[in-house]
Amino acid sequence: MISRNVNLSLPSPALRLDDRRITLEQLRTFVAVAELLDFQLASNALMRSQSAITQSLQKLEEILCCRLINRRRGQVADLTRDGRRLLPMAEEILSRLSAAIDSFRQPELQGRVRLGVSDDFPLGNIANAVRRCMEINPFLRVEVTSALSSHVCEQYRQGNIDIIIYKNIASAITPETPARPAQNLATNTVLHRQPLGWIASKTISPDLDGDIALVTFPDGCAYRAAAIAAIEQAGKGYFNAYRSASYHNIRQAISAGLGIGILPHDAKGEDHVILNQPDILPPLPDIDLTLTYEQKNPLFSQFVNQLMRNSDFAIAHAA
Repeated sequence: MISRNVNLSLPSPALRLDDRRITLEQLRTFVAVAELLDFQLASNALMRSQSAITQSLQKLEEILCCRLINRRRGQVADLTRDGRRLLPMAEEILSRLSAAIDSFRQPELQGRVRLGVSDDFPLGNIANAVRRCMEINPFLRVEVTSALSSHVCEQYRQGNIDIIIYKNIASAITPETPARPAQNLATNTVLHRQPLGWIASKTISPDLDGDIALVTFPDGCAYRAAAIAAIEQAGKGYFNAYRSASYHNIRQAISAGLGIGILPHDAKGEDHVILNQPDILPPLPDIDLTLTYEQKNPLFSQFVNQLMRNSDFAIAHAA
């Protein structure tokens, strides 16, 4: 028996969310507006009229029963809380659809790929990308090795790893530069460049008199190599106050005031501060996240293409 208090003409939000009226075009519109924060730029990017963009976004908000974009005088101000919540899910849906379509445009990948990744590369990023590649290629086997950049480069030189993603000093020619003897088929692609900084605790002032107390990763870490090279070039001294292969432990040691760490600016903790004292601490170079593989190998090239489409290396940082 239906209660007389139920309004049959106006379904509840829960029922409306279940009617599958959301379209991919609406999600594409939302993602474009969310990323560009401008209706006109989104219109140009999607090659649709601005009125169509606005209507598509309004329809999505109507279906979801919430506002996704804060508007100010007809322009995009920022995302609402619900908009920020939806954005990664919408990006995931569109990314997986794109990967599925691409998988039918090229032969299914088969065989084994050995991938080496720097230890301080975010696991979730690469793990999700590899999983998606294997989902659309059931006969592909990917073996991932995570280690210090110097180790994965050495394994690549020895032929034990096929593709490597590692960190090195930007524009530097170092012993870690991967190159296999008697071969000149490799391609090196910089995926992301990060500025390094001297990182200290916000609440415990570091002692900058005398030798610099370093909180670093072990030998073979690009951050450590960059810091020591800068210190020695400036004619200063240092000592290893704390060393660990664990990024979590490095952060805790910096927070505890054991010394000064060397990290990308976007990887510092909330209780950390970037020191800017050029008279004491020499400037640091940028660090490149670099991809190297033999591009003439069709399996490696096709796998890298799929990996790039399923990854977001633009936000890569230590984690």
